[in-house]
Amino acid sequence: MKLWKLMMAGVVALGLASAVVTAGPSTVTAQASDNITIDGKFSDWDNANLTTGNNEATFAMESNGKYVDVYVNMKYGQVPGYGDYIFTINNKTYHVWSGNIPSTVAKGDIKPITFSGGTYNTGDQYGTVAKGYITNDGTHSIAEFRVDLSMFGLTSSDNGEKVSMTNPNVGGTATTTVDDLSNKDVSADVTATSGVINGKAESSSKDTTTTDNNANNDNDNLNIKIDGKYEDWKNVTLTEGYGGYTAMVSDGDKVYVFAKMKYGQVPKVGYKFEFNGKQIWAWATDIPDTIVKNGEATEVNFYAGNTEQDYNANADYGKVGVGYVSSDSEGHSIIEFEIDTGKLKLSSMTGQTITMNNASIGNEKVTVAGGSTGPYVIAGIGVLIAGFGYWRLRKSGKLKRRQDQMSGK
Repeated sequence: MKLWKLMMAGVVALGLASAVVTAGPSTVTAQASDNITIDGKFSDWDNANLTTGNNEATFAMESNGKYVDVYVNMKYGQVPGYGDYIFTINNKTYHVWSGNIPSTVAKGDIKPITFSGGTYNTGDQYGTVAKGYITNDGTHSIAEFRVDLSMFGLTSSDNGEKVSMTNPNVGGTATTTVDDLSNKDVSADVTATSGVINGKAESSSKDTTTTDNNANNDNDNLNIKIDGKYEDWKNVTLTEGYGGYTAMVSDGDKVYVFAKMKYGQVPKVGYKFEFNGKQIWAWATDIPDTIVKNGEATEVNFYAGNTEQDYNANADYGKVGVGYVSSDSEGHSIIEFEIDTGKLKLSSMTGQTITMNNASIGNEKVTVAGGSTGPYVIAGIGVLIAGFGYWRLRKSGKLKRRQDQMSGK
């Protein structure tokens, strides 16, 4: 009987582990609104709660299912595109911008516009996140557009969260709440008499397990490959510093780092890692002095040591990783590299908290947890207990007798 209970305890432990792994977030449901239609006709904004910004510009924002609708009316100048519409939801920041707003629109004309979304100004990690229209009433440049919140990786668990939006070229802040991210009604389409733009986006390009606004990544490296191609970083949130942006993920054996500069070349030295408080510095002195041409990539070697100044290949840990330096289409210098933590003489990566920053990029740190095995350890113990109990019962002959009793023999 004791052995049978032991085996059952193992099965229960295994079941509890499965529950830990598969449990999902709770869902809050909110009522969707359909008062606004993005159709190039702006009269439905007449009763909206308008916010007055700089130079007497007015704007508003309304929830509409999984979307938020935005209205901008400029007293002077054109509706901004590159002005960076900054959305904040649940303490996370998303940047929305347009590269196809015309420099001028004739009176009465209605032009379709699209917006990209990213983790920084002009970033496009989230792809096309909004569509709408711009016009001119003879005095003012006016636009309306619909932002698909699901493109940011938001889910129904974010329903009810506050949404704030600002634009430095408009001024002020408009606010609303996440309405109902499960709403995919036909009424959410973006339409106009001059054509049809489907406002329904495809599934989000942003992985739902990525970081918060401090870029604290989970253990999954999100299929990052260090090869000089940077598309695989699009699902990882970047942390902004005064000189650029950084991100880091880990698979328990290596840490993977991405950096993009606002100005100038990525730094050769000064990459400071902390492993549960232990400081290790990394560098790649073969990083070119000038920005690498877009579409090309230069391989570099990373070395590491216990002090910041000892930048040589014979330092404490020698060569610990490789990386690639390139640039994007706008000329920003980019680097991605990996550090093999097995070469850093650490006792174990399990449970380690890893941070990294480079003072030339910013003081902000990115953080990951290295090698956490959590529920899988529990599951392993459950299998071991169950297996041991089964072996003892079978060896003693009690298992066969219990099976015979259950079958009525």
